[in-house]
Amino acid sequence: MSTSPKSKPRQSQPQSPPPPPQSQPRHNGSNPSITAISWTGGKDCNLSLLHAHRDPSLDVRYLVVFRVNEKSFLAHPIPFMEAQAKSLGLELLFVDIPRDTNDYMQAYIDGIVKLKEGHGVELISTGDMDLVGTTERNWMERCCEGAGIRVHLPLWKKNREDVLEELLDEGFRIMFSCVKSPFFDESWIGRMLDRSALEEMRTIAGRKLTEEEKESGVKELDLCGERGEYHTMCVDGPLYRWEVALEREERALEMALESNWEGNIHNAKKIWTICLKENNEEKEGV
Repeated sequence: MSTSPKSKPRQSQPQSPPPPPQSQPRHNGSNPSITAISWTGGKDCNLSLLHAHRDPSLDVRYLVVFRVNEKSFLAHPIPFMEAQAKSLGLELLFVDIPRDTNDYMQAYIDGIVKLKEGHGVELISTGDMDLVGTTERNWMERCCEGAGIRVHLPLWKKNREDVLEELLDEGFRIMFSCVKSPFFDESWIGRMLDRSALEEMRTIAGRKLTEEEKESGVKELDLCGERGEYHTMCVDGPLYRWEVALEREERALEMALESNWEGNIHNAKKIWTICLKENNEEKEGV
């Protein structure tokens, strides 16, 4: 099964690929800031990339993935991100965070410093929309501040419906790659986030929670999944030179979650993720 059902005809891969999407210099003649996009391959970072691309003060050169060593990327498969970067014509960089670190923030700061010194990165753009958990400031803002560079938050505090409508209006093709109970089930994996899905999500968000759900800490569905209710991968969009097409298994990967896991913000009991086939080779421009 392809990751892009109902695919539109894709362009042939150009003999000489066009240059990667980059912003133009500032109108006042100063050089634009060398920019990296904090990347997962999902809807929010893709919209952040589009905003940064259209900002004449920014020179978008890199996609950067912050990854904890030995931790799998089930919701955002790395082969998928590599295929996206190729279609976008941008270099994909990785910042490895030691799994056994006692200071995650310092590990992030150290990684960002390496981006600054090794690649000249002056600014990181992220698709963050809100604070996570009990944090009082945006995580990436604090890390960039510690590393001596700037942060760009084009989606910060935006209305959730407005963000989803913008994604659809701009022509992004977004696929659900991970969903969690109690709002979703396996049938959502591989489904496209289109207007029909958005309408269904509005209905889910508007339903009353059961007493059991309230007692277990479940909150109403955030339409953009800001509490981790779902994750996505982009298969096509305004800046993609060809559609990303990777083969996936028919069945989603299902796992039970421990309610006391700190990343389980809304106390989901089950999670389903996309499962790519082994030895997957993306077909460019076919």
